Amino acid sequence: MSRIENQRRLFLELVELLRPHWHRDPGQPQRLADWLARHRAGSRDRRLYRELTYTLWRILPWVEDASPDTLVARVAQHAQRSKATADFIDAYAMEAAGMASPTASLLPPWIDEELACDSRVESSLLSRAPLWIRQQSGDATAVKRDFPQAEPSRHIDNAWRLPMDTRVFDTPGYRNGVIEIQDIGSQALLHCLPELPAGRWLDACAGAGGKTLQLAQLLSYRPDSEIVAHDVRPAALRELEQRRKRAGMTSISTTLEPTGSFDVVLVDAPCTGSGTWRRAPHLKWTTNPNSIRRAAEKQSLLLDRFSQRVKPGGWLVYLTCSLCRSENESVRTDFLTRHPAFQPLPINHPRTQAVVEDGYLTLNPWELDSDGYFVAAMRRI
Repeated sequence: MSRIENQRRLFLELVELLRPHWHRDPGQPQRLADWLARHRAGSRDRRLYRELTYTLWRILPWVEDASPDTLVARVAQHAQRSKATADFIDAYAMEAAGMASPTASLLPPWIDEELACDSRVESSLLSRAPLWIRQQSGDATAVKRDFPQAEPSRHIDNAWRLPMDTRVFDTPGYRNGVIEIQDIGSQALLHCLPELPAGRWLDACAGAGGKTLQLAQLLSYRPDSEIVAHDVRPAALRELEQRRKRAGMTSISTTLEPTGSFDVVLVDAPCTGSGTWRRAPHLKWTTNPNSIRRAAEKQSLLLDRFSQRVKPGGWLVYLTCSLCRSENESVRTDFLTRHPAFQPLPINHPRTQAVVEDGYLTLNPWELDSDGYFVAAMRRI
């Protein structure tokens, strides 16, 4: 059996391993990672199988009921060409495999109930997400030295776009904390806020701290500022501590249980992740109205809890990487109805700089070529 034939055999083995989980398990990337580890795949094979699998998730309605030959042909046809995938594509991609149905079938049927999915939104959700980094320290020469092909954003300071296959982790800039991988849409959220106030900040759902590090950078000229990063997952906070040390940020502390009150509380709430479908296409098929409802209930509880930490006159900022109204506008409206001590805080659109008096906006993927996000700002009176 040739190398390419063996790759086809192994890919179909992987497909059958994932098949029972296509519509139920949002953790499928970990199943892929575990499979790669069991097979001790080299770096090029890892890149091949990841690309084939993510392509399969992107076009799942076109392949889930197809024969093995048709499935392989369609996946190969739509996979992104690279050194790792070129031989597989040349061997198996066939134009005759074609598109099985209109591209609208590549989005879930409930989508129109949750978001305004015009042609720009649809085309961006079906495209691949670019690779963005954020310059954490230093100047542009340091970025260009490691990444000669890097392109700076015209809209967001310190955001740089890289070629998709750039190996960021191998560079001195990453090891020394000069740059961090962060989607430009995520970077843009803090730029939506009015001039960032000094004082005590709580990043209430900090995760591994990409936004926490960005906040520390933006507040670095305010030595009287303190950032407390909270998460319920100790492993995430340990990773944040490593990143904080690498970046040399001393204004950040981490905690499993925040205490006291804060001038600004960020609630970057867990969500269904519909804004991340460009880079996490498997979530299109594991998200449904029930999971959206459960996410919205959890988000409301988090806002209720952490709003109690906001000082009078302080800000509460609600963020998601979802595009679903039920998780975004509806959660915000319900919160304001139940908490009359909070009022909308005007924000700025990160691309146009237009003032949004209502204090909330959806950042669609096509606007900055990013993931999709929602941001709402409120002030406690």
